[in-house]
Amino acid sequence: MSIIIIDLDKRIRHCKEHQFTGILSINAGSEDTWHLYFLAGQIVWANMRIHAKRRWYRQFLKYCPELIKQNHNAYQTLNYNALTKLVVRKKFSRERFSAIVAGYISEVLFDILQRGTLNFQASSKVFTYKVRSQNAAEFPCISLQCVDSQIWRQVQQDWQIWEQSNLTNILPNQAPVVEQPTSLREQTSQATFQALIGLVDGQQTFRDLALRVEQPLTALTLSILPHIQKEIIRTVDVSDLILDKCAVNSSPLTLQTSPDSGIWSRAAVTPNNLSHKTLPRKTISCGDTVLYIDDSPTDSQAMAQIIEGAGYRYVNIADPLQALPQLLEIQPKLIFLDLVMPIANGYELCAQIRRISVFQETPIVIVTNNDGIADRVRAKVVGASGFLGKPIKQQRVLKVLKKYLQDHENTSDSAHRHPQLLPSI
Repeated sequence: MSIIIIDLDKRIRHCKEHQFTGILSINAGSEDTWHLYFLAGQIVWANMRIHAKRRWYRQFLKYCPELIKQNHNAYQTLNYNALTKLVVRKKFSRERFSAIVAGYISEVLFDILQRGTLNFQASSKVFTYKVRSQNAAEFPCISLQCVDSQIWRQVQQDWQIWEQSNLTNILPNQAPVVEQPTSLREQTSQATFQALIGLVDGQQTFRDLALRVEQPLTALTLSILPHIQKEIIRTVDVSDLILDKCAVNSSPLTLQTSPDSGIWSRAAVTPNNLSHKTLPRKTISCGDTVLYIDDSPTDSQAMAQIIEGAGYRYVNIADPLQALPQLLEIQPKLIFLDLVMPIANGYELCAQIRRISVFQETPIVIVTNNDGIADRVRAKVVGASGFLGKPIKQQRVLKVLKKYLQDHENTSDSAHRHPQLLPSI
């Protein structure tokens, strides 16, 4: 855990333990100042100078899209103070209010961690704080229907994944813009090029784009990162929201990863590219999830019966081009990876997965009919943990589950990080 997280966590815990009501102001040694509002020790609001309207608009678009469609100015007329009054009068549900405010707080906390980390890297300085207590009876904020510690815990996890994905220097409040359209056209498919030109216009931030294409922020940003590194796309600062430039009724897009560093495809979401078993996002992102990347419905069904029968969550990704973005969202404890698939084979995909820091120690078992010495050596080079022979048999799969999940805490993980010779199961 970074010193920045530890530093801020200490302050938040202190406010919670002392049932603090008031405002905690945070400064990172620059012009950036953030304010966290506490009510009886709970974080109930947060704000900062940058993009206040954009943040509010995104939360309304996510949790109350019908209000935005009815009135584009709803997010301004229904501001925090107006919403609290409606909640108290039971004219606006506390559930929606809490979701909107929690989303806003999460963005602010994430930005605090990022700016603090960047400043600490540059100057070795941590935050400075200023506390101003207030009378609870006169405090303008109301409590949320969610535990603030859950918000803070999730933000810490999100930031750590962002760091591990080598995105520390990418600011979510900046907007990507195509700098070299000719180079982009040469290095991407026509569909990807058209999608990028239409979306990456220097007006929509990474957060705006993630919401628009309905994908996690980290996955969206990772898909653009290769073009940023090649200086084909650059990032720019943008002003706060200008309403007439916001696309409200845009069609959903599907985020993909492809050999051309493909970003978006306008392909419809059909049963062929959905997971074997659709689960709510909040459900599949936690717990002991086992993932199987394979385009065979028969093998996927066989694997699902065994894994779910053993008491684990199971998710199948049939399209290898969609694997990386979904992996970041699902965070599986174990990955089964078919060796022979169209477009991208298991070796190539395994190597791509291992390049992402958060998955460097996740067990990856290649499923294949080919388990000769040459195959195992090549798999070792790309970072695979082992082999599972076909056809898929219950005893073999259960043996893998036992080795990498049930016995994980009692054995060294060096066997799958630095195997002498990958085992065939």
